[in-house]
Amino acid sequence: MVANKRALLALSLLFIGALLLAGCETTPKAPAEEPASAEAAARAITSGEYVRAAQEFERLAQTATTPTRQHYQLRAIELYLKAGQTNEARKKIGSLNVDGLDPSFRARKRVMEGQLAASEGDYARAVILLNAARRVPNLSPELMADIHWIRAQAHMALGKPFTASWDLMQRERYLVDKKAIEQNQLQLWKILTSLQRAELRTKQQQTRDPMLASWIELALISIENSGRPRSLAMAVEQWKQRYPEHPISPALLATITSQRPTLIGRVDRIALLLPLTSRHGRAAQAVRDGFMAMDRANNDPDKPRVQIYDIGDNPDAADDYYKQAVKEGAQLIVGPLGVEAVERVARRTDLSVPTLLLSHTQSDIESPNVYQFGLPPEQEAQQAAERAYLDGYRQAAVLFPENDWGKRMQVAFTDHWQRLGGILIKSQPYDPKAGDYSQPIRDLLNISQSMERKQLLQNLLKQKLELEPRARADIDFIFLAADPIRGRLIKPQLNYHQAAKIPVYATSHIYLGKPDSAKDADLNGVIFGDMPWMLLGNPRMESLREKLQQNWPYAYSPYDRLFALGVDSYAVIPHLGRIASSESVRFNGVTSGLSVDRHGRLHRQLIWARFRRGVPRILDTFVKYKEHLDISDGKDAAKTPEKRSSS
Repeated sequence: MVANKRALLALSLLFIGALLLAGCETTPKAPAEEPASAEAAARAITSGEYVRAAQEFERLAQTATTPTRQHYQLRAIELYLKAGQTNEARKKIGSLNVDGLDPSFRARKRVMEGQLAASEGDYARAVILLNAARRVPNLSPELMADIHWIRAQAHMALGKPFTASWDLMQRERYLVDKKAIEQNQLQLWKILTSLQRAELRTKQQQTRDPMLASWIELALISIENSGRPRSLAMAVEQWKQRYPEHPISPALLATITSQRPTLIGRVDRIALLLPLTSRHGRAAQAVRDGFMAMDRANNDPDKPRVQIYDIGDNPDAADDYYKQAVKEGAQLIVGPLGVEAVERVARRTDLSVPTLLLSHTQSDIESPNVYQFGLPPEQEAQQAAERAYLDGYRQAAVLFPENDWGKRMQVAFTDHWQRLGGILIKSQPYDPKAGDYSQPIRDLLNISQSMERKQLLQNLLKQKLELEPRARADIDFIFLAADPIRGRLIKPQLNYHQAAKIPVYATSHIYLGKPDSAKDADLNGVIFGDMPWMLLGNPRMESLREKLQQNWPYAYSPYDRLFALGVDSYAVIPHLGRIASSESVRFNGVTSGLSVDRHGRLHRQLIWARFRRGVPRILDTFVKYKEHLDISDGKDAAKTPEKRSSS
């Protein structure tokens, strides 16, 4: 009898052990990591995944010897800057030691420091650093071209267009590739044809540089013969005879004489297409109010006239309004707003004038005249993935609402996270209409399985067990897709279920926009990205808000972000050519640092904050947010769209 009891006990213990082992969920394994290679980095660069490319170069640097190691580290920094990850770039530059190496390494480091300063809006410091780099002797043509390129962007931002033009002319001396030379000349042409005729004539008389004088003369010919193709062709031919050795490319000459509509030149009339009388009317009105607030702040008496078109509640009518605006003389179109209307315009019109669409299309638009600007949540989810990855985490869990928006967020985050090389441990939906989220949280943390195992053991042993269900220990952080109402309920329940120490990352959707420390105390610890307009509370931003909004009724609400979209839609127009020239060039607007990818989509680089005592506290306090505020007075507001000729 005793022997039978012992045998039963032994079998029970074996079964208990099997249950415990079965309950230990195996962490999903990442795909076998290939050895780091420059080829893998090149593939990532081609696909626009600059953070992943930077990681490849950092992996290469780990096994390389001096000076190859420092070369890879500099390449990684360059790519972090291209990705807009200034925080990471600053850290890497600070730890990079080039002492004792060839002087060119010191010059390259200075160039990266200059580019970092420019990306943060400190253009004067950028020029100082680039000048220091330029003084190093015997630099490669590629590095000299980079120095003059970044200097040109800095000088344009500083309001020195002729200095920027000189930089581009100097840069051409170091270029070999025909396409690169054409693009460089196109940037120079955009600068010159954006200036007033009186300004061009004055500089033409003053300059001692014959090359600059000849470029200015051609710009004046183009402006003065706008709308007269025959006269323009004759004047350009005479110009060519006067300057037979001029290096202008045939491609640019063809662009000038064809008078194809581009963002080069004079804009007298802007059309703003918005669904003002629709179910999305309040959102459209917020965009309109921001756009027109910038127009009012523009003190330039020669600024373009803005004509607003209400496209109503039917997105299928958007292309008709687009064509009407073109027929009535619009030289630049902003809008329509909304995915359906934008898709309709993209499919049904030839986009014959420069256009800033206020949403992103599903497919690429291959046109140098068309840009796409919006607040797509997928971009924010991808940036949350990048931020967590660069913060050192590798194993993620996702908690998302079971609706269309939540699924989009989950897919965008997961796809980008796994491309970066991160591991997805668990992806858990929740019912956004529920008031209690304990069950999906228990499922996410494996507490439900732990409780089930406890119940099985109690049934087997016929006695109550004092086993505390524990949250899984293989999650580095949680990506939470939620609005403020759900977020304030979910975060305390995560804390209750022993996940208080697991970092939680979110997007701007978790922040209402209006400071409310009592309610937002439930979000303490949550890290999220948002726009400077919503997070920067310094006196200059407050002054800018007061100037532009003037008691606007929806300030400090979710509509405030759409107001900021309207502000930047106006402010970015004269900078589109500059930032479209390279993905590493940015316009620091109130929505974020804006860059343009190869398909004309504007990307926003968010500011990151953490809730502490119910208040968002900016994390990267050492980053300068200088140029975000530079449109706060009338003088700088006049740098927004000017009247230019449409050659």
